Amino acid sequence: MTQPIKAVTFDFWNTIARAPAGLMSEARRRAIVEACAECGVELEPEVLAETLGEVTRSYERAWSVGEHFHPREGAEMLVRSLRLEGTAGERTAEAFLTVARNAPVALSADIEFTLAALQERGILMGIVCDVGFSGGEVLRELLDREGLLTYFSGWAFSDEVGHYKPAPQIFEAALAALDAEPAAAMHVGDLRRTDIAGASALGMRTVRYRALHDDPEVDGAIEADFVLDSHRELTELIDRAEAQT
Repeated sequence: MTQPIKAVTFDFWNTIARAPAGLMSEARRRAIVEACAECGVELEPEVLAETLGEVTRSYERAWSVGEHFHPREGAEMLVRSLRLEGTAGERTAEAFLTVARNAPVALSADIEFTLAALQERGILMGIVCDVGFSGGEVLRELLDREGLLTYFSGWAFSDEVGHYKPAPQIFEAALAALDAEPAAAMHVGDLRRTDIAGASALGMRTVRYRALHDDPEVDGAIEADFVLDSHRELTELIDRAEAQT
């Protein structure tokens, strides 16, 4: 028999919030230029662009095959490639890692309404997130800034867990924090390969949220149990799922 849903975990990017295309990379570039300028170091724009591109490609190669690439590795690679030392290197690394702290991200439509509705029902909520270069500490600060932090009580950011989705460890970390078994949990995310495949393999019910990013279908990719265009549909979906228990 299917268990009632005790916990819901959410992906972060393109599920809870999004940054306009190119915004984060441009903000990161500007922050690095400013950090170096404060230390009397002038960077050649072409060299910085190529270096940032190579750091990003290194991360993307690792992420695509599930090899963990910590944000600090990206910062260290950047500083090393730009041949920065001392204070200039330290400030550049800090700028690289924390730029999302002040980035103007946009929340998904109705996300706060839905989180409040789930909280009122007594459903526990967590986040399962592959962080890129903005680590869990920075993303928690971003959630706090947007007034959403208090809704969540279970965290599984890849830089803190050491695994990317679809690895079971990152989902297990969030569920352990929520004291929930996979069969009593649901995961909401946008990507079939990571969010849906990983949660499904663990025995969680799955929701693909496509309002911000409609992940294209590819051969062999698993589809979610449910596909949503609005977060407001989630509470009704849970009612339907629990009616089948």
